[in-house]
Amino acid sequence: MAKSIKGITRIEYEGVTTRGWMVRLTRAGERQQEFFNDRAYGGKAKALAAAKKRYEEWVAVAPPIQTSKNLKSSRNTSGKVGVHLVRNVDPRWKNAESFGYCAMWTDSEGKRRKVSFAWNTYGKKKAWTLACLARDLESTDREALVAQAEKTQKKKKK
Repeated sequence: MAKSIKGITRIEYEGVTTRGWMVRLTRAGERQQEFFNDRAYGGKAKALAAAKKRYEEWVAVAPPIQTSKNLKSSRNTSGKVGVHLVRNVDPRWKNAESFGYCAMWTDSEGKRRKVSFAWNTYGKKKAWTLACLARDLESTDREALVAQAEKTQKKKKK
């Protein structure tokens, strides 16, 4: 498979003589697109060069990318983005359920990470504090998070 080029797609269908590069850029809900035909630009390489140039021109004047990271939506019921209540049920025992708070985020490599804090281990309030701290710091290191929470708690008491 060929190396992918951000914002540029190769258009090449069997049985269709039109071949070229499609450039697309969407920012702030506005979409721009333009097709660069191989024949019109004198070949595949020249059409690609023109497509890359156009993409760079558009990016230079486009508004910054909008991200929904840390923006509360209607789906958020806990009050903290990326933290939710977890209910665990053990089917082997009657009425065997436990609760906790889970912090979730996507790391810089695009991999989903999470860490949970049980109420029966930390208590409801401390589990919430630890989950919020884990989400803010994007850390799964429980010992470091507990130490950080205790340090913060001591500062508040002073």
